[in-house]
Order: sequence, then C-alpha cells, then structure tokens
Amino acid sequence: MVMTNLKKNILKLRALRNGVPQFLFCDSVSPLSTFKVREKILQYKKQGKNCKEIDVIVNSPGGLADDAYKIIRTLRHNFTTVNIIVPFWAKSAATLLSLGGSRIIMDEFAEFGPLDAQLGKVRDDSPEIDRESALNDEHSLRRIETRFKEMFESIFIRLYEHKKINIPKSELSKQLFENLSKFYEPLLKQIDPYKLGEKRRKLDIGSQYANRILVQFSGLKDVTKIRTLVDFLVDACPDHGYVIDYDLIKLFLDNVETSEKAFGKDYANTLSDICTILLTEEDEEIIDFISDNSEAEESSVPIVSIGTEVVDREGIAKKSELPISKKKKTRN
Repeated sequence: MVMTNLKKNILKLRALRNGVPQFLFCDSVSPLSTFKVREKILQYKKQGKNCKEIDVIVNSPGGLADDAYKIIRTLRHNFTTVNIIVPFWAKSAATLLSLGGSRIIMDEFAEFGPLDAQLGKVRDDSPEIDRESALNDEHSLRRIETRFKEMFESIFIRLYEHKKINIPKSELSKQLFENLSKFYEPLLKQIDPYKLGEKRRKLDIGSQYANRILVQFSGLKDVTKIRTLVDFLVDACPDHGYVIDYDLIKLFLDNVETSEKAFGKDYANTLSDICTILLTEEDEEIIDFISDNSEAEESSVPIVSIGTEVVDREGIAKKSELPISKKKKTRN
C-alpha cells in the first residue's frame, strides 16, 4: 500500500516534469546502496535510453561519506543534469550526496543535516553501541580553554584593582596561571591527544568530500563560500540532528529552490503528499527508477546478486543478503 501511494505520486511528478525520469533513493548511504544505484543506472543505460536529465528523489537518514561521493559521482557522470529532490530528509551523508546536485529542490518540510562524523561508543551497561559526535572532545577542550581565559581575566582584574592587595602584575599572573592550571588539570587529563587526532581525521573525511563534491559538481566557484559552508556543516552545528532547512541552506547555495518556485504549485502539493507518506508510513528501502507497469515489464532483465557484508568505520559488520539470479519484479 505504501509503495502504491508513493509510486502514484512520483508518477504525478514525472507527468508534471514532462517525462523527466524519476529515480527514488530511499535507503541509507552504504556500500550496498551504492552498488544498487550503479546497477540501476547501468541497466537504464543498456536499454538505449539517452536522456540527459534526471530527478533523484532522496529520502535517507545518512550513512558513509565514501559512498555518498561514489553515488553522486555515478549520477553526475551518467547524466548532464541531476536534480536532487528532497521531500522529507536527507541527513548526514545524504546531505553530502545532495550537495552535488545541479539543482536542489526542497519541500517546505525538508531538511538536511550536519556532516560531523558519528563514532561507535561501547556502553558500560549494555552490549549495544551508542553513537557520539567526533566533535565532542574538541568542543570540550574548546570550552575548557574559553572558561580558563574567562576566569583568568576576571580574577586578575579583581585582584589587581583591589586596593588592599599590592602584587606586581608579573607575579600576580604567574600565581594565577599556576593555580588555574592545577584546577583544570583533572579535566585535561581525561582528554587523549591520540584519540583527539583520530577523531579529527574522521571529521576531515566529510570535510574533504564536501569540498570535492562542491568543486566538481555544484558549480560553486567561490572558494570562500565553499570553505564557509563546509566549516558550518562539519564544525558549527550544535548537534547531529540539527535541522538545516531551506532558509538556512539557501544562505550558502544559490542552486537551492523551493518545490513551488522550481516547478509550480501542483508539483509542490504532490511533493508534500510524498513527504506525508514518508513521515506516516513504515520505511521501505527502495532504490530504483519509478515507472508505470508497462515500462517496468519491458525493461525487466535478470539480475545476479551476491551476499554482501557491510562494515562501517567502527568495524561493526552487518550482513545483507541479496537474491541470487532473480528476475526484477514489477512494483505495484
């Protein structure tokens, strides 16, 4: 039922777009989803279809930065114009993927997210793995540094201006520095410089890919704008779930448009209906061109797939089994 409603509305989008192919990416960004995207694109090209423009509807919680780059690279190398359509969310690595669109079209409820790397953290009370931002240690260190400066300045001024205390500036500074250092020493000892560097390297992965994607695919040439946007997405957001909506991302990118401004009110209403379906119905993993039944039957070809093990950056393996030698099914 979910797929039926979703498909109907996506076919409406295609009609409103005068037949521009609609490609739905509704999944996490992973090696497996990268493989599926490439597989679908190659099948499409082998059918002799020579269209130069595609609308990619993205609905994803995120995933791996490496695969975000591979997916947008595949799309941009096979189509001259790649419009990224976001009805609900494209968070984390899906934000990274979206930055490479020729145009980015957003529903009024759509959102992107920060690019700070999320690391696995073993819980003391459970075998489950928690996630934490690679920025946590840096933010803690920065907060300690800021607080140290504030306290030093505040205490120094009060003591130096006190009429009953007569201590030379140099001696006062020395004593104050030594005492504050001892006060913050237990906190600083909890920060491991090696882990701090390791986490910064993981943050640099998202930063480097964001730079590459913006330079290669977005058309943004202003180096200062690129640096400002990347710094904001990687370092400046307060939380990984932070909502980056149209009004905010538009401050950085000129190729972002609302759905109504881009393609009209009927298109905007239909995209909002898709957003509602994605919000209210159980998630379904779909990576495919959305076409009517007759087109799907004509283009049906055998697909040979293998079991794939997906390993994330923390070495946590997840087994994903794909059907072997099964014929592609027509979606209803």
